[in-house]
Amino acid sequence: QRYCSYTHHFPSGEATQALPSVSPGIQRRHTLPASEVRPLNAQDAVSVFEIEREAFISVSGECPLHLDEVRHFLTLCPEFSMGWFEEGRLVAFIIGSLWDRDRLATEALTLHKPRGSNAHIHVLAVHRTFRQQGKGPILMWRYLQYLRCLPNVRRAVLMCEDFLVPFYRKMGFKVLGRCAVTVGALTFTEMCYPISGHAYMRRNSC
Repeated sequence: QRYCSYTHHFPSGEATQALPSVSPGIQRRHTLPASEVRPLNAQDAVSVFEIEREAFISVSGECPLHLDEVRHFLTLCPEFSMGWFEEGRLVAFIIGSLWDRDRLATEALTLHKPRGSNAHIHVLAVHRTFRQQGKGPILMWRYLQYLRCLPNVRRAVLMCEDFLVPFYRKMGFKVLGRCAVTVGALTFTEMCYPISGHAYMRRNSC
């Protein structure tokens, strides 16, 4: 399986279904929620990197983010990350940051621009034992809805290999063109998802 900016590839046939809800009233004391989605923090970095390394190294020999870069983003801008936990175990995640230009550049792979208006999605990955369950598309959908609640974010941007373009189009992303960023021999298509223009939704859902 391949990835996009490198976002991990999920088969386009997987259904995008609602996350299972867990009623606080039925949770027993001292037990973990059956399913939880929350921003990540620096303490999650090792778990994130273990999933990322397995997902990407075996395929391309490259990791989108090294462990120190994972810690960097989860310390600097944890609000642009999202992790899906099952009984306290990380099973899928997204790491993003802000970018301040219309198109991605090599610096976007390692920098967070606090005054930027583009949420750059660096990596999306699912633990190997939880793949083929639709978790990737569901988490991406949740993340895009979450971005609507953040002030000043007008677009989500990512770069993906060409064969993933149809998948992201189904998620609502639009093609911007060939990305200026390359990683070794890999080239990418740059895509974006509009976030701005949803003031009504922000007022009523955030």
